[in-house]
Amino acid sequence: MALRSGLRLWLSRNVVLGSLAVSLALNAWILSSTLLQQEVDPTCEVQRETLIQSMRILNHRLLRQEGTDKPAVQAAKEKPRGDSSVSCSRTSVVDTEAARLWGKPRRTKGFLSIGIPTVKRENNTNYLDVTLNSLIEHTPESKRDQIAIVIFLADLDSDYNRRLSLEIYQNYSMYLDSGFMQVVQAPKHFYPQLEGLKQNFNDTRERVKWRSKQCVDFAFLFSYCRDLSEFYLQLEDDVISSEKYLTGIRDFINTQTSAWTMLEFSELGFIGKLFKSSDLQRLADFIMLFYQEMPVDYLIRYFIQLLPHQKSFLHLPSLFQHIGRRSSLVGKEQNLVDSFFVDSLKRRYNDSDNPPAVVSTNIPVFRQFKPQLAYSAEPGYFWAKSPLDGQGFFVLFEEPVRLSRVVVETGSVEHPTDVLENGTLEASAHLVSVNELDDTPYCSDYVRLGDFDNGRFEAVTRSREGLGSFEVKCLRATVTRDQQVWMLVKEIAIWTVK
Repeated sequence: MALRSGLRLWLSRNVVLGSLAVSLALNAWILSSTLLQQEVDPTCEVQRETLIQSMRILNHRLLRQEGTDKPAVQAAKEKPRGDSSVSCSRTSVVDTEAARLWGKPRRTKGFLSIGIPTVKRENNTNYLDVTLNSLIEHTPESKRDQIAIVIFLADLDSDYNRRLSLEIYQNYSMYLDSGFMQVVQAPKHFYPQLEGLKQNFNDTRERVKWRSKQCVDFAFLFSYCRDLSEFYLQLEDDVISSEKYLTGIRDFINTQTSAWTMLEFSELGFIGKLFKSSDLQRLADFIMLFYQEMPVDYLIRYFIQLLPHQKSFLHLPSLFQHIGRRSSLVGKEQNLVDSFFVDSLKRRYNDSDNPPAVVSTNIPVFRQFKPQLAYSAEPGYFWAKSPLDGQGFFVLFEEPVRLSRVVVETGSVEHPTDVLENGTLEASAHLVSVNELDDTPYCSDYVRLGDFDNGRFEAVTRSREGLGSFEVKCLRATVTRDQQVWMLVKEIAIWTVK
């Protein structure tokens, strides 16, 4: 009894301490506002360092459950200041009317705002048109009134911004006039001091300036888009979208069963991150408070940890791919590629019947790439880890069907080697039982239909003979030899005898 009482007391103590920590951190950065000054205010630096120190100590106490002799917030030494009237309180809320250069404003909130900051790269490299054209092509015309693509001219070279602004209007005036696109620019006074910042992570001065400015750019976009739509998606100016990105985003939002702060549609950096617009202004304020401390994707993680809903959710396959090779940081080359991106998730065999069925497997599945995705109309594919001899995947039809054609394709453009190297396909009319552990069916009297050839299987009949001569309840694809590579089943297509 004493042990239980002590445990309850320990849990209560830590719940209270955790709540106080979150409350202190959130209120501190809200009350401190954004510390935006053209010249660094020493008192702002004192507040910033004090808050950072207090968060570190609280993190030490909460996560490691270790005591410390240091006070929760240590007083920092007062630095001399030239003007006692200078204040740290300066808002980061953007005047949307003043910031918008082109584009028809929306009268009502839409479903999604897509923020794209763009800057000048070396050798006049420009990926923006590719990014915009990809979004235009993959956004159905009937849905564009619910989407706002916000292009932020974020370069500090005003002449470059002016030229790019005119090019965008000339090339995309139809979309600007309809409200599908907007072009915005931040006033110079929005940017805080970017020179002489502290050098964290062993970064050079140039990189610190670059990533700190990037933080401010994102904060500006967040604030501008705070009231445009229900949700906000962060992209960069060197990405492309998958064919059904919008459907994928909407469906993933609707399938969430627990509270969330961020949904991820790419594994890379700060690409494809989705937020609720109601969180954008707080996020902008938070980033502005710590803009010089660390890269923006790090700051986002800390922001999420301060909130009750600390978990983010990753959608697979990825809906956006990074295509840029030349970074906006001078002299930096990058070859970042999202290995989970598939350019087109559109089914190849649109005329197939695919009668209601459950697809299952006894091969270890990789993350969210479940077997059903290869068969259903939902975007995606089935991806499994190195299959072994005797393992396989199954199609169990709700009702027995006569088959006129069967196609199974493995591998993809992005993963051409992830095929079923050696395998057979069989059919059965008799279901005996279903394994309760993995939902794989046990069927009897299988009839061999043929072998996989270069990762592909196809069987066709034009009559009720052969393949169409009996009703099929189960299909079984069996691995006939261990393989080291993984197996990606892109599509299972079934046609029935009419």
